[in-house]
Amino acid sequence: MPRLTKLCMFLLILCTNFLYGYDYLTVQDPKNTWRYGQGSIDEATISIRPMGLYMEYGIYLTFSAKSYYSFSASDTVEVQFFFDLPKEAIMHDMWLWVGNDIMKANILDQWTASSIYENIVKRRRDPAILFKRGQSSYELRVYPMAGNQTRKVKLTYMVPCQWLPNMVTSPLPMNLLRTSYTRTKLNILYWPDSKWTNPRLLEFPSAQFTSYNDPQYSNYMKVTVPDEAINSSLNFAVDSPMKNGIFLSRYENNTEGLYQLAFVPSQVLGMQAARKTAIVLDYDASKSTLDINKVIDNLKTTLRSNFSAKDSFNLIYSQQLSIKRASNKWISADSLQIEKYFADLIKNSVSTYSNLPLLLHDAVSFIKENGNDASIVLVSDADQSGDYRVANTLIEDLMKNMSPVLPVNIIDYENTNYSYYYTGGRSYYGNEYFYENITRLTNGIYNNLRQSQNQLPDILTTTLQSLSGFIGSFDLSTTLQSGYCFGRFNITSIDPSVYLNRPILQIGKYKGSFPFNVQVSGVYKSQVFSNKLSLQEATANTPSDSLLEEVWAGNYIKSLEAMTQNNNIINQVIDFSKKNRVISLYTAFLALEPSDTVKACTDCLDETKFTDVKSIEAASSDTLQMKAYPNPFNSQTVIKIRLPQVFDEKNASMKIYNVLGREVKTFELKDLGNNRSMQLNWNGRDNSGQNVSSGIYFFVLTTQTERHSLKLLLLK
Repeated sequence: MPRLTKLCMFLLILCTNFLYGYDYLTVQDPKNTWRYGQGSIDEATISIRPMGLYMEYGIYLTFSAKSYYSFSASDTVEVQFFFDLPKEAIMHDMWLWVGNDIMKANILDQWTASSIYENIVKRRRDPAILFKRGQSSYELRVYPMAGNQTRKVKLTYMVPCQWLPNMVTSPLPMNLLRTSYTRTKLNILYWPDSKWTNPRLLEFPSAQFTSYNDPQYSNYMKVTVPDEAINSSLNFAVDSPMKNGIFLSRYENNTEGLYQLAFVPSQVLGMQAARKTAIVLDYDASKSTLDINKVIDNLKTTLRSNFSAKDSFNLIYSQQLSIKRASNKWISADSLQIEKYFADLIKNSVSTYSNLPLLLHDAVSFIKENGNDASIVLVSDADQSGDYRVANTLIEDLMKNMSPVLPVNIIDYENTNYSYYYTGGRSYYGNEYFYENITRLTNGIYNNLRQSQNQLPDILTTTLQSLSGFIGSFDLSTTLQSGYCFGRFNITSIDPSVYLNRPILQIGKYKGSFPFNVQVSGVYKSQVFSNKLSLQEATANTPSDSLLEEVWAGNYIKSLEAMTQNNNIINQVIDFSKKNRVISLYTAFLALEPSDTVKACTDCLDETKFTDVKSIEAASSDTLQMKAYPNPFNSQTVIKIRLPQVFDEKNASMKIYNVLGREVKTFELKDLGNNRSMQLNWNGRDNSGQNVSSGIYFFVLTTQTERHSLKLLLLK
């Protein structure tokens, strides 16, 4: 292919990459493209392994076409799966099941991979292809799949962790599972390591990991994710292996070494600063798809993860036309106090309309009454102050009332029905004009969900970690006493600024031998500092494996893709991507059926053998079945249940839960006798007879040995 043609083709691919930015799953007849429907993920397993600064996820997905009633055994359809991952994610493997064989994908340039795939589809053979369509967007296609059968794939990627004072967390890819038409049963496998202990799901602490032992593959831990968690943000967490604010691990090959470093300035430099913050919660039910209880739960979890008893907080919110404070004094941010006051907040029912100006005024007044030495964190989805005339007046009033100026930090989670305003030659969405200017004038920070690929917990964490202020003129250099470091990449979060309590994450290469020296310099609160740390070989107490090479390669590829593209850079990306088996904007994973030249993988471990995942929809006629009609509904739905012939009524229960796992409605299970069918009516009211809000709910039938759920969507 001529070099100019190749460049034009890849630039066209790059331009079209940005058309993708959301998750959906489709099954389609390639010969009759008008025949298509939403696909299903019958089974899912996520296998987790800690890799230092990154967490590795192996995602097993079993696709089907159960949503489309006209597909049958005689139909041949294609799975088309579009999904997003964090932009820092590094995708480095794909497997395809062909019968009982596991086919490990090859990595090729996109043009070659696409040509092979399209020609194979015409011949009805068994390929799967995975593209990277943007910095965070991917496209997977699998062919063929019989209309009444399933296809199974595994995608493997690594994602940077969030480093908190006492734990390391990473987001689970729940957005992928929410594309499914039918309910997906999810199991999580964790392969324990002596340095990464106490695995848990932050948002569902009651879901406990259980230890197992396999004689061939050693120890592992497993948890079945609650059905109600599928529609939630979910974060996996382990205890932090960091010692005195530093984590260092390394891997050495025959020519060079690679290192990964996590570094918390406040702990390493002994510059701890207690935080005081007035948390202002403003909620407009029409401006966010997030339920207020979900926002409160995320805020509580993040506060517990980032604050300690030496820090202080208060909660300010509106209720029934008045402004409320959780306390008239500062509250110690220990875990018991956080639980107590957030439980009270849930009971008190936050208003479903915005009171933004009065809330901010009360926060300023509270801080003035209690030392006048704190910051404000506004968590809001309102947009009534977006017009520059309203915003400027509000900013002026707030600034007049502050002496000294108090840092105002803002988390904007408005994500629907937002207004926009055109001012000064640009458009502002919602309260963006007000937020940008008040945070700039008060030296705060502003984060919003619209401009971020992160979710609410990530933005909350970033904001809380910034409250002790930032370090100016910061410089961090690494070297060896008998050697040098090179090829460094800083793995930053939303804001690249260096804050006292926000970890610095770095990966790089080195030649030479330990000690490993870290030189840190900067200015904090007008004080210049410069510290040199010498880390002995024993400090790198968590050896890495060869996957660290792929982590470094993934960061190097991203740096090349960020440059102005030309033929030379594109060829470098392709060559480096193929050599290190890391997907790029110009390469693709392609898995083919077994042949004389393509052999099945003999050492690929199918970890799903350690799970017993079975979907209700795939069960036989003698298993429990549940349906609801209409669903979605706006006033009443009928839940029909057919029980298997063998059913233990003892201790069985039937309840409806909201997305936070809180019980909403309980149904009485009467003596069934020989009757295997029952019908329940739900009118959208809770146990006290009150109407519940619009949203997603789960009908759950639980026995002593089983748990079955059905998703309900209430639209009022």
